[in-house]
Amino acid sequence: MAEDVEELQRLQKQVRATIKERSSLEQGLANPDALRSATARAYRDRDAVTNPLLEEAREKVAADIEEFHKHWRHVDTIARNVERVADLLDEAPAYVLSHRDAIAEGLPAVRERRAQVARGLIAAGLHSILPEEVHVDG
Repeated sequence: MAEDVEELQRLQKQVRATIKERSSLEQGLANPDALRSATARAYRDRDAVTNPLLEEAREKVAADIEEFHKHWRHVDTIARNVERVADLLDEAPAYVLSHRDAIAEGLPAVRERRAQVARGLIAAGLHSILPEEVHVDG
């Protein structure tokens, strides 16, 4: 039991020393984010060699996040397209104008719902899956 306690204390000291050394290295580098990114990539590469299922799961998550971003931005794409052809739509038939008006009326509600989703993801600690341009107040 005493040996286990000593071993645990030794390991804790080693971990603290490693963390301190890492902090010192990061402070001396021009871009500590690059070091973190390279370290994460090295761990990913190591895990891919030792655990292909883990790498497959990572790729699936990355693909899902990319698809999520595509759908997230689709609302803005629709709004830009409607704005871009607004002059042409002014001379369009009434049924086309009704679609344009319905889109314009619905966009604020869709954007508010999207902001609610963003706030929920942030509250759940999943802010990293949101597109970079997302800024949610509150």
